Parts: sequence; C-alpha cells; structure tokens
Amino acid sequence: MNKQNDHDVCISGIGVVSVFGDTIEDFIKGMNNDKSEFTKVTDEHILKNIEIPVFKAPFQEESSDPETRTLSMGNKVIRDALRNRNLNHLPNADRICLIVGSGMGLVDQYYYNENKCSEPDYFGSLAEKLSEITELNCETVYIGNACAAGSQAIGYGIDLLKSDRYDLVIAGGIDILSQAAYAGFLRLNAIDLDGCKPFDRRRKGIAIGEGAVFYTLERRNCIAPSGTIYCSLPGSGVTCDAYHIVQMNPDGKEAIRAMDQALSFSGLEKKDVDLIVAHGTGTIQNDKIESQMINQYFDKHASDIYVTAPKGAIGHTGGASGVFGILVAIGTIMTDTIPPICNLEEPNPECNVSLVSECGFNHKVKLVMVNAFAFGGTNVVILCKKEEAGIIQ
Repeated sequence: MNKQNDHDVCISGIGVVSVFGDTIEDFIKGMNNDKSEFTKVTDEHILKNIEIPVFKAPFQEESSDPETRTLSMGNKVIRDALRNRNLNHLPNADRICLIVGSGMGLVDQYYYNENKCSEPDYFGSLAEKLSEITELNCETVYIGNACAAGSQAIGYGIDLLKSDRYDLVIAGGIDILSQAAYAGFLRLNAIDLDGCKPFDRRRKGIAIGEGAVFYTLERRNCIAPSGTIYCSLPGSGVTCDAYHIVQMNPDGKEAIRAMDQALSFSGLEKKDVDLIVAHGTGTIQNDKIESQMINQYFDKHASDIYVTAPKGAIGHTGGASGVFGILVAIGTIMTDTIPPICNLEEPNPECNVSLVSECGFNHKVKLVMVNAFAFGGTNVVILCKKEEAGIIQ
C-alpha cells in the first residue's frame, strides 16, 4: 500500500468553466442529472453558416474572437483556482510553473483573423499569454497533445513537484468550441448529431463541447493544516503506441501499460481501485476497446470496479477532457455519489464492464482511475485518492 509522505502531490485548489457553470458544486449537480442538453451554434468560418449541435459553456465574453475567448476563459479559471486555494502569498515566480494543455489551442484564430497568427510561435504561445494575463509571469509549459493534453499537464506537474523543481504548479486543460475540430471530426464521420452515448448500443460518435479546468498542485508539506486537499495524486502513467493518426490500437497494450504505470508508481493495487472515469468517447471502436482493456488489465477485479464517463453530459472538451474526468473523480470523492453515464439506455454487450446508468448512484469511493486517450496513440492515466485527513469528506 502507498504510504503517505510529505512529498505526496495533492490538488489544493480548483477553477472551472463548464457547460453546467463555473463552480465545482454546479458541475457535480449537473453531472448527477441524467439529461444532456446541447445547443446549436452557427459556424461562420469553416462550415459556412451551418448550424452545429454543441455543448456551449455559459461563459460570457462579448468578443467572438477565438483568442480573446480562450484567454478570458483561461484567465478566469486560473485566478479562480488560486482564489479557491486561498493563497495569501504566492511563492517566488521562479518556483511556480503554469502547465497548459489544449487540443486546439489558438488554431481557430487563423479562420477569424489570419494576420494575427503571423507573429512568431503564435500557435505555441497560449501558456505564455495566460501567464502574462494572469500576472503570474512564471515558467510555462504548453502541451498540445490532443485529447490527452490536460491529463498530461497534470502528470507532468506531478513529476515537477516530486523533483522539487517547483513549490506550486498550476496545471489544467482548456478548449473552446472549435469549428476546425468539428469540421475534422465530421470529416472522420465521428460526430453523433443526436448527442454522445458512451458505451450504448446506439452510439455513433462524439459531440463537441468546451470548457476549462485548472488545479493548483502542491506537495503535501506546502499545504497548511487548515487548507483543503481535494485529493492526492498518487500515480500517473503516460505511454504512446504510435499505431495510427486517429485510431486506437485494438490490442490496447500501451494503454494497459499506462494503467499499470500509474498503479505501480503509486504502490497501490488493482483491488484498491473503486471507480474508473473512462475516456468514453461514444465512438463504436473506442468504447469497445476501452472496455476490453479494463477487463484484461483488472481481470478478476474488473467486475468490482464501477465505470462512468462524462462525455454524454458535457461533450468532448478536447484537451480539457482529461481534467474534466479528474473533476468527476473529485466530485465522486466529495459526495460518495457516482454520476451516471448520460444517454446510456441500452449498454452494448461488447462493453461488458460495470457501467453506471443509475442517476445519483451512492458508493463510497477512495481511489479513482481517470483515462485519457488521444490521437496519435498517447495514453494518459491519472489516479485520484481520497484523503481522510482533508477537510472535504
């Protein structure tokens, strides 16, 4: 079993913008509703004024400029995370690192105003711009690794804190509604126009969403006794199979290796896992393969582990999807309630895992595995552990 020590990395603050609102309480309440409510927006740039169904966050920003919306949303969630952490004094800037994960970043700005995108390194500048606008002016890392970007930001933050390079890491994921992403997924025939249905027999693909979640990560010994510990992060795993540009490797070996890395790193065992927050895209192959991986890796313990997936309720939030998965884990740890898989009406027999379809399903959860799998074959797994000594129980 994993022994608690002062160098354990913990989540001490949260900032969120989601389709359900901008507090963790709003998010938990929304996730425990079994209804999905997408809206329609008009694409003026790529799909030529076609209405597209999306999950749009109620984030007020007067400008339709994609860069402005992205930076405004990022500014809000980062400041909210710091405020939620209740830090009276930040460490020196050279002991702080901001890690930003995003699938699309500032790409859509090109269709809005291509001249603005001509500045050097524009498409890799999101983290630097957010560091400046939030007045952190600290070290930055930008991870643009598709749907695993946010989770990879968390995993890298864990490594940096464990190495004692920084005292505070602010890490998370952000993606606004991307018309470029929508057009790409539509071209791949991966959009379900009736809404995402993870693990359901009727599933046909994803629905596009947007939002951002950022966390303050700290070593346990940097958090005051009166501070909040939402959860500890005892393990993470990152692998890449490089099998195909967009498809998962059907054998799932590298994704399974990421699961095993996370548990091995933590010193915990398969039987300790209570819940898996699945990547659960709602595509035919991905849900089938992820289910098979869970059964293969956990073997005799698989039937004792519940599985949920948030994309039916919030859409696919791109580079933020993994950090929303972590937020689901935290909400479950806080409330002992597992949110249902939205739109799951008839589980596909090929997805033979313990899927949660009951709204407000009560279950005490101490250890959650969060999966994020990306284009290009990157697999990221993060473990979230309940802290009995934390003030949130």
